[in-house]
Amino acid sequence: MKRNQFVLATLVLTTAFMTVPSFAQESMLHILSPASGVVVRPGQTVTITVSADAAVEKLVLTGQHPLGMAQLASGGAAGRVAQSQEHPLQFLLTIPTAIQPGIYRVTAVGRTADGTVESNALALDVERPDQPSRVWAEPSIIQFAHLGDQIPLRVLAAFADGSQAELTRSHNTAFTSADPRVASITPGGMVTAVKEGTTSILVRTPSADYSIPVRVQESP
Repeated sequence: MKRNQFVLATLVLTTAFMTVPSFAQESMLHILSPASGVVVRPGQTVTITVSADAAVEKLVLTGQHPLGMAQLASGGAAGRVAQSQEHPLQFLLTIPTAIQPGIYRVTAVGRTADGTVESNALALDVERPDQPSRVWAEPSIIQFAHLGDQIPLRVLAAFADGSQAELTRSHNTAFTSADPRVASITPGGMVTAVKEGTTSILVRTPSADYSIPVRVQESP
């Protein structure tokens, strides 16, 4: 009985020790604002507040392509922490004007004497302020010859100013299969042939809906 208790205690202590680095990273470097999922516009400059422990140095804030790196708003030289957790750092990140709508992640990364630390990820929802005048999908018809095959669906849009953008990754774009038993679709627009038959994929946007016929017929 005592041996079992000793083994159990050892396991508990080992598990607790193994989880310390993850907790330590989060407490040393944390993105405070804005809230994850905030909607931003192309061309907009976003202020991002980061709490950094005094032990963190050479701090950078980098975004998923094509966001790039943010600039330190004030206080200290870029890339070096000059403030503490009580006085968070502020970074300025300008959203590219030509970026496609969708979710993009931003992370703060710094160095300590023990190595690299990384913050929680901030999700920025980049969306255009104007609605498209026309929406269509590519391909406009999907034909599968083998079960399990996949085809990515792209949602495109034209706007009143003459520009075009891909809306596949936009938070405002939703996909639905009329019969998931024939063809399924992921939130990111990947269509998969499930069984023989015909169905359609419905693309919903705030301004228009678009239907894509789907046929699954295995080749002999």
